Order: sequence, then C-alpha cells, then structure tokens
Amino acid sequence: MSWIKRDQYAYLATADKKQPHVRPVVLFMVEDSYHIVTFSGDSKVQQINNNKQVEICIPISEDSQNGYIRLIGLAHIVTKADEKRDATEYCYFFDEYFRGFDDPDFTLISFDPTEAEYLRPGETYSQSCQLKRY
Repeated sequence: MSWIKRDQYAYLATADKKQPHVRPVVLFMVEDSYHIVTFSGDSKVQQINNNKQVEICIPISEDSQNGYIRLIGLAHIVTKADEKRDATEYCYFFDEYFRGFDDPDFTLISFDPTEAEYLRPGETYSQSCQLKRY
C-alpha cells in the first residue's frame, strides 16, 4: 500500500449490467478512507448506485519495470454534508471544477477495498491478499 500516493492516478472499473467500464480517476485519502471526486451526471455515479462492486487498478513502475496494484471492493456515494465538506479539503483540484461541497454537480465516492493483488515491477507472478479493516 506504500506505493499509493496521496493523489494517485488510477483506473476505476464499474459495471453497467454485464458491460465493464474503465476510466482514469484521481484516488485520494481522507483519514483512513479512499475517495474519488466526480460530476454528479457522470455515468460512474449511476453505475455505482446500481452495483457497488468496483475495482481500481494502479499502474506502478520502478527501474523501467512495470507492475500494478489492483484493489477490489465496494464504492459508495457519500451523501452526508460534513463528510463531503471534509473531503474537499484533500482534493487538490476541487476548486477548479466545483463551487463548494454543496454544489449539485459534485459527487463524492468512497471506496473500501476488501482484496488486493500486487505485481511488483519486474516480477512475473502477482500476490493477493484480503484487506481487513478494524
């Protein structure tokens, strides 16, 4: 997990019925939780409302070798105003797109990973583990 940066570019996979959809996002931490900021009308919002199971893939590299971290878990649309307000302080680009935490175009997604798969850069076999939150 130390590979994951504060403002981490990643790929979010959601599903619309049986069709997966992958797109780049910025993953950031608020205390012990991962979050994603998006526009309320974006398709990922509806897809998460219909199916909370998502996957995030973070490409990593070291010494010209590539690998990845795959995080599998549940996404939730945050509706509590205080949680949304607090999260905006951690999102470096928030003010460029939204008027405030109560902007109707702003949606905050929280992500709770339950499994991880890690392919160390330069290796050929990945390692998997369950992630437990206490």
